[in-house]
Amino acid sequence: MYSQENPPIPIEVKVRTARFLNFGSFTIGNSGGTVIVDPNGQRTKTGDVILLNLGSTVSSAMYEVTANPGTLITISHDLNFVLSGSNGDYVNVDNLTYSVNKTFITTAASTSINEIEVGGTLNVGNLSYNRPGAYSGTITLTFIQQ
Repeated sequence: MYSQENPPIPIEVKVRTARFLNFGSFTIGNSGGTVIVDPNGQRTKTGDVILLNLGSTVSSAMYEVTANPGTLITISHDLNFVLSGSNGDYVNVDNLTYSVNKTFITTAASTSINEIEVGGTLNVGNLSYNRPGAYSGTITLTFIQQ
């Protein structure tokens, strides 16, 4: 007689924000450009942007996902997000990148955490459109269990 092991008891997929995406300090010139933070927290720039090594620490976002091993999860989100400045101006974040594919299979045990790191691109205009200030907002990701 042969028998098959019972499947694991399903658990709800839980996601916790462990770290927020932070583009750090920079200044812009006449034409603006982009500040890019990859999932590993490395920062680069394009255009007329000067990266500064002061103020807040540059970081990718980190989400801790808890689910049964082998759970298929898809990450969904809008194409871009608006951040509001303390000065009344706005900037956009787009091109989110991940340390895993947007659809991935959890590998950590159900009592362990799958760490998902997320980077993105901050699009800034020149000083006429994006004056100095602190910019913040919400980037909403949806983790869909398949």
